[in-house]
Amino acid sequence: MWLDQPDAHARVDAQLGRGLVSGEEAALLHVFVDEGYVKFGIGIDEEFSRGFDDDVSRIWAERPNDLAISLFDGPTAFSDYDGRVRNVGYRIPDLHSHSGHALDLYLHPKMFRMVELIYGQPAISFQSLYFEYGSQQALHRDPMYVVTDPASHLLASWVALEDIAPDSGPLAYVPRSHRLPWFEFEPDTVVCGQRVPAEKRQAFEQWKRDTIRERNLEEEAFTCRRGDAFIWHAGLLHGGSRIGDRARTRKSFVVHYCTAADYASRGAAMRVRDGDGWRREHRSTDTVIERRHGRGLDNPLRT
Repeated sequence: MWLDQPDAHARVDAQLGRGLVSGEEAALLHVFVDEGYVKFGIGIDEEFSRGFDDDVSRIWAERPNDLAISLFDGPTAFSDYDGRVRNVGYRIPDLHSHSGHALDLYLHPKMFRMVELIYGQPAISFQSLYFEYGSQQALHRDPMYVVTDPASHLLASWVALEDIAPDSGPLAYVPRSHRLPWFEFEPDTVVCGQRVPAEKRQAFEQWKRDTIRERNLEEEAFTCRRGDAFIWHAGLLHGGSRIGDRARTRKSFVVHYCTAADYASRGAAMRVRDGDGWRREHRSTDTVIERRHGRGLDNPLRT
């Protein structure tokens, strides 16, 4: 991306001089170049958060067959899920297909503006994730699990749907880690696929610890207020902090983006009941939901 180039700061200043970006936007782009992320507010009020909660409650009551819940066994059709309701660690992929509030965030104008400034070209949102609790996920880089081509054309946003406290398992990140070299799990790939052996995964964990120490980097936690947003570079190490109080939620919404020219369709799979057992059902979509300020792929599982 152009913001990864040696002259990125000069190019940001040139855009500011020509009136293509505001002073606030230029300042955020400079931070992104140096730190690998930006933070800003998008003005979510209590009514919006309450409406979002109502959408999630409705989903749990209706259990649609074209929406998945993801827990320890991977995505499972809501209609076939028989586990604990709102189990700690659950997430809902692509909630934007069944929630107007989620769709508003999926195509949020301020978020899209920032993403497209970072890319320097039109963007598309292609996946969303709703979290009610902290993920407690180990530090990682998104291209390990979310595949785009090229891998660098991947951005993610995270929005707080409530105030986030230190003991609720906030988003964790390592500033400036986007400048670290890439770890290859197999020759010429940064993807950590299912076939990657355990010893290679362990080697990544050791590389991560050693590199953070050698570069004097430090992990930070994003404690914030409702409506605060965080957009990060594909290379930024991030994850979920430990949940200190199991009674606390960490309601948040994540969106992944790519350059529109490089992402035209997406597939997804979920477990569905098949007699006394299970089978995986695969679906795909190239349907684009468009608004004046942005565009995003529909949920591949939506019927």
